[in-house]
Amino acid sequence: MTGSRKRAVIAGLAAAALALGWQFLVVRYTFGGNWTAWFCTGGNVDQPKALDFEHLYRFPQSDGYDGQFYHYIAHDPWFQRGFDRYIDAPRLRYRRILVPGLAYLLALGHDHAIDGALIAVTLLFLFAGVYWSSRYVARWGCHAEWGLLFLLVPAVLVSLDRFVVDTALAALTVAFVLYVTEENRRGIFAVLSLAPLARETGVVLVAAYCASLLLRRRFRSSFLFATSGLPALAWYLFVSLHTDPDGTKNWFVWVPLASMLRRMIHVRAYPFIPAVNLATQVTDACAYLGVLLAFLLAFYRPPQKLPVSIVLAVGMMAVGGIMLGPPVWVDVFAFCRVLSPLLTLVALEACPAQSWIRLLPLALIDPRIGLQLGYKLFQIARTLFA
Repeated sequence: MTGSRKRAVIAGLAAAALALGWQFLVVRYTFGGNWTAWFCTGGNVDQPKALDFEHLYRFPQSDGYDGQFYHYIAHDPWFQRGFDRYIDAPRLRYRRILVPGLAYLLALGHDHAIDGALIAVTLLFLFAGVYWSSRYVARWGCHAEWGLLFLLVPAVLVSLDRFVVDTALAALTVAFVLYVTEENRRGIFAVLSLAPLARETGVVLVAAYCASLLLRRRFRSSFLFATSGLPALAWYLFVSLHTDPDGTKNWFVWVPLASMLRRMIHVRAYPFIPAVNLATQVTDACAYLGVLLAFLLAFYRPPQKLPVSIVLAVGMMAVGGIMLGPPVWVDVFAFCRVLSPLLTLVALEACPAQSWIRLLPLALIDPRIGLQLGYKLFQIARTLFA
C-alpha cells in the first residue's frame, strides 16, 4: 500500500470514528441511550408490530423522517412481512435498496442485528467517501487529509443528525470521479452498477459515462457499460411488481428554477424564538444561494480539460436540478440531499481547477445544517451540566 493510500485509509477511519462518536453522544445524552432514535420514527404514524421488541424511540407529535422507512425496508427487503404498508411511498423508497439491502445481508436477515448493521453500513460508506476523496485530491498534489472535506457534503452532515441513505450515493459519486480519472474500467463498472441502487440519481452517472463513450464512437464499450444498469433495472421491475404507484407528482416542472424561486420568495416562518427564527431564515437563504451558485459553476467550465464523462455528469445533474419540482424544495434537508451528488462533483473540481470558489456552495449550505447539529450540541451540554 502506497503512502497516499495509507493516509487515505487513516483519514477514512478518523471520519468514521468522529461520526460514531458524535452519534454516541447524541443518543446517550439526548435520547437516553436509545439508538433507534437515529431512525426518526414519528409518533403520529403506525409501526410494524413485529418490531415492538426494538422499543423504537418515537418522536411525539411528529410524522418522523425518511430514515424510519429505510429501517423498515432493511427488516423486510423482499416484501415478505408486509412492512411496505407502513412506508409513505413504497415504490420510491424500495428502489433505494443499496444501504438497507446491505444491512440485511450483513445481519444475515436477523432482526436483532439489523439496526447495528444499518449503522455499520452507513459508516462504511462514510469511510469509503473520505478514502476515495483523499485518493482523488492526492492525485492533484494536495494533502490526502483534504479528503476529510467529504464530511462537509450536505448528505453526510444530515446523516449525522438522522438516518438517511444519501451518503452512499455521495461516496459513489466520488468513486466515479476517481476511477474515471484513473481510467479504472472495473472500478467504473462497479460504481455504475451500485449507484442507481443507492438513489435514482445514480442513473445519471451511467448515462453520462455511456454518452461519453458514444461521443468517442466507442459503441461496443458504451453498450458494455450500459449493462451496468441491469441490476438496478431488474430491481426496479421487481419493486414495481410488488408495489402500487406512489402518486408522487410534481417532481419536475417545465419552468427552470420556478419551484426554487417560489420557495425563496415565500420565506418560511419557524416556531422558534425570534433570534433563532431569524438565524434559521438567514441560513435558509444562504443555502438557496449556494445551490444557485452550484448550478452556475456546473456550466462555467474550468480551463483544465476534465474527462468528458465527468463534465457530462455535472451538466446532466445541474439540468435535472434546475427542473426539480415543489416536493424537493420543501426544506433544506430535502433539497441538499437530492443535490449532494451535484455539489460533490462541483467541489471535486476545485483541485484540478485550482479554484476554491467551487467549495463555496458547500460553505453556503452547511451553516443551515450546522444550526441543527448545533442545537444537538446544546442539548448534550445542557444534559451534561444540568
